[in-house]
Amino acid sequence: MAEEEGWVVPFVPFASSIDSPFWVRYCREKLETIQLSEDPISLRASYGVEGPPRLQCQENAFQEQTSVVANERVGVALTLRGFNTIESFQKCDKNQMIHDFFAPEFLDSSQSALKVMNSVLLCVYPELKSHRVLYWMGVPAILTCSGKSVRATQQTPLTEAWSAEEIQQLDNNIDSLRRSNLQENSQGLPPFFLVTKTTCKSFSVESYTQLKQQSTSPDDEIVFAFCDPSGPTPIQPQQPMGWPLRNLVAFLCHHLDLGRKTVKVLSYRPALIRRIVEEKESSGGDMGDKSILLTIRVPSKSDFEWPAVDAAAPKQHKVLGWELNARNKPGPRWVNLRPLLDSNHLAIQAADLNLKLMKWRMIPTLNVDQLQKTKVLLIGAGTLGCSVARVLVGWGIRNMKIVDYGKVSYSNPVRQSLFTLEDCHFDNGSGRLKAAAASDALKTIAADMQSEGIKLSIPMPGHPETRECIEESVSTLDALVKEADAVFLLTDTRESRWLPTVMAAAHDKILINAALGLDSWLVIRHGAGASDETTECPRLGCYFCNDIVAPENSTKNRTLDQQCTVTRPGLAPIASSMAAELMVSLLHHPKRQSAPAPKAGSMGAFSPTAASDDPSSSGPLGIIPHQIRGSLVSYTMMAPTVPAFKHCTACAAPVIEAYKKEKMDLVFNACQSKDGVFLENTSGLTGFRADAAEKIADMEDWDEDDDGDM
Repeated sequence: MAEEEGWVVPFVPFASSIDSPFWVRYCREKLETIQLSEDPISLRASYGVEGPPRLQCQENAFQEQTSVVANERVGVALTLRGFNTIESFQKCDKNQMIHDFFAPEFLDSSQSALKVMNSVLLCVYPELKSHRVLYWMGVPAILTCSGKSVRATQQTPLTEAWSAEEIQQLDNNIDSLRRSNLQENSQGLPPFFLVTKTTCKSFSVESYTQLKQQSTSPDDEIVFAFCDPSGPTPIQPQQPMGWPLRNLVAFLCHHLDLGRKTVKVLSYRPALIRRIVEEKESSGGDMGDKSILLTIRVPSKSDFEWPAVDAAAPKQHKVLGWELNARNKPGPRWVNLRPLLDSNHLAIQAADLNLKLMKWRMIPTLNVDQLQKTKVLLIGAGTLGCSVARVLVGWGIRNMKIVDYGKVSYSNPVRQSLFTLEDCHFDNGSGRLKAAAASDALKTIAADMQSEGIKLSIPMPGHPETRECIEESVSTLDALVKEADAVFLLTDTRESRWLPTVMAAAHDKILINAALGLDSWLVIRHGAGASDETTECPRLGCYFCNDIVAPENSTKNRTLDQQCTVTRPGLAPIASSMAAELMVSLLHHPKRQSAPAPKAGSMGAFSPTAASDDPSSSGPLGIIPHQIRGSLVSYTMMAPTVPAFKHCTACAAPVIEAYKKEKMDLVFNACQSKDGVFLENTSGLTGFRADAAEKIADMEDWDEDDDGDM
């Protein structure tokens, strides 16, 4: 047969059909798992035989356990290649990429060719901030040289070439092959298979050899079949064929030695194909009435070999298959996910973008999930409380409870970032409750925020109240501290910090205390549990451990400037940031609130460093100091470490034991004691001061005796 006989077979290329959930899932995987890796990712895609020829990618391709292609569709091996920058995506030689992806494997052996001849390459660059994806899909196929195209000499509808009984037999044989593949855990329809009028087998060199040896009659003529994604369209002269036929013909040439020979090919186009659900259910129907039997002359191996640019170089193979873009030209496509996504989803995904990008390169061990699950209790919703809450939101904290008793006044919004004038105007100028207003403001900032504002007056030493009021407040606050993972003490007065300090020690919780002066600030993390000198590693001190007097009423006999927290406006954001950062560092330390403080550095005790022989003093985010003290007068900071005081009125073992034994009695008596004597007696501070005074007196007597001798 002359090479010019017949016609050039036209091929219909695939078009991509990628579901938006696929892209949403990929963007999430890119942020959380893939990060900076550009390694290829193996996934699954599929196409149907109902037409038009579309390669579908679904979200479950990323789920190893559920990535199953429906058995009425053809499964395709999808290789996703992600790029970190748009420049690398654009500069990459796509023709060389698809050649290297396909040609070496296809030409190596029949086994590797079978794996790659039904595959697809997907190049992707995600713009995570704008929720857009740039992608280009390629379905590779070996290209014949110019003038050496695949030619057909005859085209016949299967209904005319075979009898109704033979078509019915084909239907049954294909059904049996599908069921056999399901038992072997093969996904989807077979893309290629071998048929005769009496049998149907999977496509392989071994199956072809076996059928060839068994061939004894015209009915045993081997037909090479493929599932044609073009679908059961009306048959026309020189019917366009599905893209998989390209690789089928190339396989016949390179691995079955059928080059320059004429073969029969079945373009399998069932009008109806059902999913196999149960063992006894037939998948049949009007299966093959639109299929086409084609007589094709297979090109030779030399017809696939293109001359190299350098005449001395060996001939090469060319691979085509890149999809056309919207302008019907070779090029990538953009998909904009923003209109497809719920606004809350966009807000939630974008809110933690900064944190997830940190994990890519700078802080790989950053535990974003842990931060999102951490339950935080903020005690105080004033200048410090608002600032701390805003920083915590930036760190991904999404579960906050805020305790405060006051209302928003007109002097608050300029300094307290969660409040507005609308909060001041509430209830004819009385103002909204600070706790509720702060909680609602956080929900307008983070779409997935779970916050609650709680109006609560904290019982304070030296502030007498009825036992009923104290019992209600203590019960509520104790439950809040107990359920929290971390507590922030951000109140105005010294005595209001006492009870939360006792509770945090009793329940062994992370407690971060921040306090402001006019131009200085303090952030301190309280040591874990109660003060106990029997432990090998001394407990770190709390806010009250430097005091030798019990907390008492600090607001009586004070002028207005002494009652209010008068501080330089830039101080609160600095202290709040330090407090939040300290908590995040503790959460990433294996010992959490029991993490030891770093040792003194080369600059002295107030400038600690992480010792190389003591890695426990630091975490993934750096050292974790006990205290941070700063001053705006000198623009300096220092980080001293102070051990717990044995007779501290807030964290001493006798105080914590008294609280655990009968909390109501302890708190009630502390509140009723106007001079702090009760707490001083309970903690042993009274006896400590008496012993100290006695020793000082002895020293003075010793000095007088010594002077007399001289």
